[in-house]
Amino acid sequence: MKNTIAGGFIVGTVIQGRHVTLQLPPTVTAMADGLPPASPTFVGRDGLVRAVQQRLAPGTVGGAITVLTGLGGVGKTELALQVAHRAMAEPHWFPGGVLYLDLSGYDDARRQSPQQALGTLLRYLAVPVDHVPVDVEGRSALLRTLLNGYAEHGRRVLLVLDNAADAEQVHPLLPSSGGTPVLITSRHTLTFHLGEHVYDLDVLDRDSGVEFIRRVLDVARPGDQRLAQEPAEAARLADLCAGLPLALWIVAALLTEDPARSLANLAKALEDSQRRLERLSRRSDKAVRAAFELSYKALTPQQARLFLFLSLNPGHDVSTEAAARLLDEDLYDVQDLLGDLARAHLIGHGASYDRWRQHDLVRLFAHEKGNARADQDRPLEAVSRLFDHYHQSAEAADALLGPGHENPGRFADLAAALDWLDTERVNLVETVKTAHTLRRPDISVALAFVLSRYLKLRRHLDDWIEVSRTAAALCRMSGCDKDTASAMNNHGTALSEARQLDEALKAHLVAADLYRKVSDYRGVAEASGNVAGVWHEMGRSQEAAHLYARAAELFRGLGDDHGRAVALTNRATVLSHLREFDEALAALALVQALTEDQGRGEDAHVLVAQGRALAGKREYAEAVGLFRRAAEIHRRDKNHHGEAAAHTNLGHVLLETWQIEEAADAHTRAVELFHTVGDRHHEAIARNSLGLCLLRLHRLSDAIEATTQAIEAFRDTQDRYGEGRARINLGMALASADRPGEAAEEHRLAAEILQACADPHGEGIARNHLGCALRGTRNFEQALATHDRAAELFRQTRDRKSEADVINNVGVTHREMGQYTEAIAAHAAAAAVYREVGERHGEAEAWEKSAVALLELGRHEEAAQAAACAAEIFEKTGDRYGTAVAYANLGVALIELGRCEEAIESSGKAVLLFRELGCVAQEDGAMRNLMHAAEELLTK
Repeated sequence: MKNTIAGGFIVGTVIQGRHVTLQLPPTVTAMADGLPPASPTFVGRDGLVRAVQQRLAPGTVGGAITVLTGLGGVGKTELALQVAHRAMAEPHWFPGGVLYLDLSGYDDARRQSPQQALGTLLRYLAVPVDHVPVDVEGRSALLRTLLNGYAEHGRRVLLVLDNAADAEQVHPLLPSSGGTPVLITSRHTLTFHLGEHVYDLDVLDRDSGVEFIRRVLDVARPGDQRLAQEPAEAARLADLCAGLPLALWIVAALLTEDPARSLANLAKALEDSQRRLERLSRRSDKAVRAAFELSYKALTPQQARLFLFLSLNPGHDVSTEAAARLLDEDLYDVQDLLGDLARAHLIGHGASYDRWRQHDLVRLFAHEKGNARADQDRPLEAVSRLFDHYHQSAEAADALLGPGHENPGRFADLAAALDWLDTERVNLVETVKTAHTLRRPDISVALAFVLSRYLKLRRHLDDWIEVSRTAAALCRMSGCDKDTASAMNNHGTALSEARQLDEALKAHLVAADLYRKVSDYRGVAEASGNVAGVWHEMGRSQEAAHLYARAAELFRGLGDDHGRAVALTNRATVLSHLREFDEALAALALVQALTEDQGRGEDAHVLVAQGRALAGKREYAEAVGLFRRAAEIHRRDKNHHGEAAAHTNLGHVLLETWQIEEAADAHTRAVELFHTVGDRHHEAIARNSLGLCLLRLHRLSDAIEATTQAIEAFRDTQDRYGEGRARINLGMALASADRPGEAAEEHRLAAEILQACADPHGEGIARNHLGCALRGTRNFEQALATHDRAAELFRQTRDRKSEADVINNVGVTHREMGQYTEAIAAHAAAAAVYREVGERHGEAEAWEKSAVALLELGRHEEAAQAAACAAEIFEKTGDRYGTAVAYANLGVALIELGRCEEAIESSGKAVLLFRELGCVAQEDGAMRNLMHAAEELLTK
């Protein structure tokens, strides 16, 4: 007796007999027929589809279980169907077919228990009803046996379990070996510890969202042109749906149903956040609110309360610590609850560990639910606790930002405080904007002031303007003129930092009037100082100097020596800008006397102001000493910011005196210190200055890199003015690198930026350098026209010294054009202006350039006189490089005059100076002149 069963395996009784014939079907067709169709409008996740599909390929190493998780409506089922259909289309991947089962895990009425699900799967496998075990364990064992049998007989099956509620619902359905891949979708993150791979689905980006709507319309209404006609509104619709595929599908359906409806009309309807969920939930077959409701119903009471409270956070994400303050519960208990919500995909992980975010539409859903439970949950108390947390923490962080701070203990150090402020910035700004609408105007006002120093430091100027405007409006509503004045001063300072100078001036004038109204004359003096500062930035420096003097007198009348000292120091700074250096030093001497009377010793800020005035008088040695003392005082007081500023000023003076290596060291130190305190903006300023030093050292690639980094930092910190100034320096470096075309482009950009910043003086500097770059490209006529425009700008700003700089450059252009007579006339005119304004150094430069033009004309005697005059002045002003150039030109003129001994002496001085300065090429040129003079002398 021989029984043979081939091509399959048996479930049930095996009959033995002499003749038994059993035929098995080649496949179980019912399995494949049960897979729902995939959408033709699928978009945006092709890479993920390929990755998941690859896990299903025969012979793939690794766990056979793949879990797709995500928020309700995010497209898990569609992704699974796309993968399944593509996998089924691959030859020999799944000859046994596919088993698809919707577990309806979040629908109480339709949810399949493990027992029901196993029964359904066994029926799909054509197991006779009377052979299906009654208990879960028996059904699970039979399913595993069958799936293993199919795999062993080369009839591999794909198992798709859609919409699973939890691991308990799924675990009995899983095969016992890796021969049968399983694809699971769930709103919860499911783990089985069986080597499964979990993919968390995120929402679609804006472009993919627009493309999704386009594809749905293309299928439903071919030729529909609304997206092409309204691209901005299409993007707006994608944003309003926050990338959620379910919401995008509903938007597309609404447009399909009404072909005359514009995208703008639908976007306007959805912009109302109070009605958005309602308008995205009108279709009974697909409703956003219903999708969220299923997940919400599965929450415990404590999870639900936290879920609703999270929608009260004013920003887009929240920390575990802040969530604990909302719930008023233990931090680690709340951390566990947040983990539960994340596994349910009702919240997601934020940008960093311990931060959490809600999808925009989920947030609206939570807000709706929270309003319905307001009496029970008392949300106003919760959000008030949150606001207090933000305010108290911001105060503790701000305490670490100032010089000589005392650490309140909330943060370990300055870096930790800045990290917290950076992370929470959006929440803090939004708290200022919303707290007053939730019965906490005190938080809005107080937090606006607390944030000022941080927002200035990080150059979040738009935020600073907005929060300071909010505080001023709230103070005005309260009817307190003094508080309003203080808030307007803060608002004006923010506007001034953003170089919105006209608006800043109005704000400070309003503050001064309000202080005057309540007879607060200290406030009047402070506001007057702020007005003076804006006037100075606007180019009204003479008026600013007078107003600072008036402010100082007000402080003197009040007996406020500190306020008087600040006003006088600021006045001295303005006077130095006006080149009234002696008057500036007189004001600072008075400040010094005031500080000594108070027994405070030397004031580092006064020393810096004195150093600037002395540098303006070209008394560099004294200025260097003052800057070094100021840096040491700040270092001793642990004022890193002040120390960095002192090093910056020191670097400027050292550069002027051609102590370039030391200047580069000073600016490098400033960069390091500004970086330490997190001041990226001033770090950019210092890096820009470092670039100039590197340019002088002929380290051109390093100079270009430094100024480029400065430009990037200025752009990051929204300082267009700083960017414009840095582009001038970049242009200079490019010109020195023999890249005049690129240099011209940088100077042109700088001029446009500074013009937009309403800085005619800076624009003049940029156009002056642009003229020089155009000269380098041999565009002489355009160069002269550009110089003319620069001179006009300097005349407008009453800067005679800079006007003379332009005239000097015009002379150089004429010389390169071969127009030597015009060049000599221009240099003479420049020298006259320099002499008129007391700018001896500039006068020397004019004489030096004039000597070159005179040499070209063969007017050697005049050239020698001009070069000798230049050398004498350069020596007196301490410019060793200028002195060396002048002596080199003098040597050439003397050789031509046959005065060889004098030529040897002049050329020898040039050689030594160039050698000391490390200017190798120039030293070689001077040495050739020296040798020429010596040869001429020997032949006489």
